[in-house]
This record gives sequence, C-alpha cells and structure tokens, in this order.
Amino acid sequence: MPINVFKQYMYSYPHKTAYQYTKKLGLKNYQKELNKNPATLYFHIPFCETKCGYCNLFSIPNNNSEKIDSYIEALRRHSESYTNILKFEDVHFETLVMGGGTPLILSIKQLEKLFHIAQYNFKIDLNKVYISIETSPNQTCFKKLEFLKSQNANRISIGIQSFVQTELDMLRRFHSVKQSKAALEHIKKVGFDRVNIDLIYGINSQTMDSLQFSLEEALLYEPDEIFAYPLYQKPHTAIYKEFDIDRELQYRMYFKICEFLRQRGYIQISMRKFVKQQDLKEMSCGFENMISLGCGGRSYIGNLHFSERYTSRKSKCRTYLEKYISRKEFFDNISFYVLNEDEMKRRFLIKNLLHCKGVDLVEYKNVFKRDLLVDFPMIDRFVDEGWVFRRDKKFILTSLGLSLSDFIGPMLISDDVAKKMEMFCDD
Repeated sequence: MPINVFKQYMYSYPHKTAYQYTKKLGLKNYQKELNKNPATLYFHIPFCETKCGYCNLFSIPNNNSEKIDSYIEALRRHSESYTNILKFEDVHFETLVMGGGTPLILSIKQLEKLFHIAQYNFKIDLNKVYISIETSPNQTCFKKLEFLKSQNANRISIGIQSFVQTELDMLRRFHSVKQSKAALEHIKKVGFDRVNIDLIYGINSQTMDSLQFSLEEALLYEPDEIFAYPLYQKPHTAIYKEFDIDRELQYRMYFKICEFLRQRGYIQISMRKFVKQQDLKEMSCGFENMISLGCGGRSYIGNLHFSERYTSRKSKCRTYLEKYISRKEFFDNISFYVLNEDEMKRRFLIKNLLHCKGVDLVEYKNVFKRDLLVDFPMIDRFVDEGWVFRRDKKFILTSLGLSLSDFIGPMLISDDVAKKMEMFCDD
C-alpha cells in the first residue's frame, strides 16, 4: 500500500474547521433557496452513556434527565428563532433525522417533544417524511422502539461496531455483545422499514477471522444496510496514539468486507455503505438543504453553511453545551461558511463522485454552465490511474477508486479551504 489510503473521511464539504465566526448571521435572504430544494430537519442529541474511544464528534457523557430537559427546551427556542425569520409552510421536508450522540438516551416523553417541534414548528407531516434515528445497544429498549414505530419512524441505525468483546473493549465501547444481540432482537421484533448496523474495521487485535465473524453475526439479523467504517484515531479521543493501526491489514479488511457482502447480495453504494436494495431514485448530491437544531449539527441553505462552533475536546463540548442551553439568540456568534461558485462545484463533485452513481457531466454543465473536465482536469489523471471510468455521460469510481475514497476526496479540497482547516485551533 504505497499511499495513505485512510487520509480523511469526506462526509461533507467544507469541513467545519474551515468555518469562520460571525457576530450576526443574516438568514432572511435565504427563503427562496430554502424553498427551492428538498430539505432535511436534523436534531443533534449530544448525550451518550459514555464517550467512545474513537469518537471526535460533539458528544457528552450524560444521562441527567434535567440537563436533557434543559437542552430540549433550548432546541425549542432554537426552532422558534428559525420560524421568526423563515417561513416553513412551503419548505419541502423529505427527511427527519435524529443523530448524536445517542438519541435513544432520551425518555419517551422527551422524544415526544422533538416530534412535536418537527410537526408544529416546521410543519412536518410524519406520514410523509422519511424518519431516521440513531441508537446504541444499551439504550435500545422495546418500549422506545414501539413509540418510534407509532411515530412512523422508518430507519433505525445502531452502532454495534463488533461482535467480539475484546474488540469492543479496545474501542472503549461500554456495551456487551449480549446487549447488542438483545437490542437487535428488539429492533427486529418491532419491525422497521430499514435497519442499519454500523461496524468498524482496523481495530487493534482484530483479525480477518474475527472481522468475518462480526459480519456473519450481523447478517443473522438481516439488516437492510451495513455501514463499515475504517477506524481512525483523531486528536482529543481516548485511543489517540494509544496503539498503531496496521493500515495495510485495514486496507485488506476493506476488500474482505466488500467481497463478503457482495456474495451475500449486498450492493456497494459508497466506500462505507452496503445495501440489500439500491434506492432507484438517483438524485444528485450537493444542493440539498438541512435545518439543524442543537449544538453539534450544521445547517445548509443553498451556499450558506452554519453551525455552533466546532470542537472535539470533551471539556469544550461541555462548555459549548452550557452556552447553547442558555442561548436566547441562536444566530449570534456562530460559525459559518459561504461557498463561492468554485466551492459549490467542489461540493457537487465530491458528494457525487464518492457515491456509486458518479458525477453526471450533463447535469454539471446545466448547473454550472461549464465543462467538468475544464474545471477539474485532474479527473483525467484519476482515469489514467484506474480510479475512475467513464460510462456514457458520467464519471464513476472503479472498485479501486471506491477503496481510495478517503484519499481521493481530500485531493479535491480547495487551497483556501485547506488553508483555513490548517489554521483552525481548538486549544
């Protein structure tokens, strides 16, 4: 493996470390953009039972009900700040997502409040949107799942990571294999349209055999999706520099996962995502809107991205949480990024090329009035390297290119964004 395959996970662009700070964010001029494209409403629930060893997200160990209530009240005020500026009657919400953190750490009464905010503040019809919720084994109880089913929740995503206890311990995941299996049985019994299981590969002490064991165990529950994540060790996480990841073995594990799941009838959608049935609705990525509530989420309206200040430090997460809970104004002193045309092109390219459907040359020209290869001549190099192939009017990653997604994606970051990311300081 001559290159650093696992360089950076490009789940969005630009990264929040490139955002700048503003004293006052103006949203009034973005109503037309908000109405133009499908939207997602996202609730970020930062609370977890414990902080996982690899987690560099905005999450805080806490199960204090009063603290959670205070946070939900802040979410309500946050929603009213949106509705005081923007009108949502004509916004086409397609998706409602609850992520974190661990959303199911909330009680049923607390979850009810979130659904109420979605329905009455954002005019969302729970019968018409696709509802997705994340959970962890220890928080997945039958009554909460039944409640979610009653609210027409479609998708449950559960972070299992491994079915080998020593590997869970290495990751500092504080659930047992027994608890994982009990949670999956509950999910299967209640029955949801779509179930996702998250797994991690590249764990210290993990072998090809133990990886296959986890895959086999996962398939016993017939998940509709499997997300397989390569392990990263990020600064400010508990396992940072605690052990060396064997990157060559990890890369071989990736191909093991691909082959194993392919033989079991799964279709690979991206480097991480495998599904039983591909969504035939082939929408391009890059122009969807997202309205986020909470101190760890980010919002997108057209070319405007904004969020609470980014941090991965545990102590700062707590500080920012307290500030969020006490907020009266939610668009003051936050971070934002206004993408220029070049950045919008890069976002479009990154989000589509790293997906199995690829980037459409005709759509690119219709949107940007430019030829993709003129703007990004490096695509020719990707073709020469065997990472990308052309099919009709699309450029699509080869199987080799998919395996290099975390290497190819960072190559498409603009110099300006890269410079701002390098200058970011979380001290």
